[in-house]
Amino acid sequence: MKRLTLTLTAVGALLAVGAGGPNGIAQAQPAKGAPAAYERVREVMDDRFKDMKLAGDPDKDFAALLIAHHEDLIFLARTQLEHGADEQLRQVAQKILDEQQKQISELKEWQVRNRQADYRAKLDQPPHGSGPLDQKGASIPAPQAQAAAPGQAAAQPAAANLPTVSGTIEKVDAGAGKVTIDHGPIPNLDMDAMTMVFRVQDPALLQGVKAGDKVQFQADRVNGQISVVRFGTGGAQSTPAQPTAANLPMVTGTVEKVDAAQGKVTIDHGPIPNLNMDAMTMVFRSQDPALLKGVKAGDRIRFQADRVNGQISVVRIQKGR
Repeated sequence: MKRLTLTLTAVGALLAVGAGGPNGIAQAQPAKGAPAAYERVREVMDDRFKDMKLAGDPDKDFAALLIAHHEDLIFLARTQLEHGADEQLRQVAQKILDEQQKQISELKEWQVRNRQADYRAKLDQPPHGSGPLDQKGASIPAPQAQAAAPGQAAAQPAAANLPTVSGTIEKVDAGAGKVTIDHGPIPNLDMDAMTMVFRVQDPALLQGVKAGDKVQFQADRVNGQISVVRFGTGGAQSTPAQPTAANLPMVTGTVEKVDAAQGKVTIDHGPIPNLNMDAMTMVFRSQDPALLKGVKAGDRIRFQADRVNGQISVVRIQKGR
């Protein structure tokens, strides 16, 4: 045992010397390539849940935490597809991408529906706090205002008053009357940029639409479901241009937390094309601590992000919009 202890001590000393510079001072080199990518995945996973603010509503917190979990899995899967070589694991990663994005779309659709004023009067929705443990053996009260529900059905959308949104068709399921669109923010639905499965108000809308098409469309709630009500007839698209070294895309987001001391900011943001990153809530480092001056939780911002010294960082913040 004594010999083993001496051997381990000697190995530790050799490693310490090997890590030192000419003056014996440790000079750790930043990881590059795949190691750096997976270090970033681990950092994002660690920071996301630690920094997430809970609403105190079990349904809202469940949805938010589950979305974060799915987004972490997507981030991990994309990293595997970018760096991994094993075909079986690449198939697993691709399956994760296909399945998790669908679940994120369903959860975010619930979040949008939950923010509507008449949400609790629909679909026999029980009141908040009526879960089994909350009831403590009491029976769940019958939903209120059921008689009023039919009269509260969503009015048919007026297309002329709806904003037009740019997006890219990911998938068309004409048989089910559904279309998957990677789209920008939809203001009337208070929906951030994401990839989502929509129903169509009229199946005829899908005629001539195919995967890969750049479209402009309008969406609203129709009979309680988020649906596409109109596709544009072409014209200039407002989707972000491909990034160049001198012109990174501007991304819309909401500041969730600012940690000026650590030079970090948590942002709920849309897709970041130059980083091949989906919409998610993420902790960014700030390239310049001065960028965080005057920025606070709740601010709607536009920002640019890129890899700086191997770390995904905010390089510009513009408040408003």
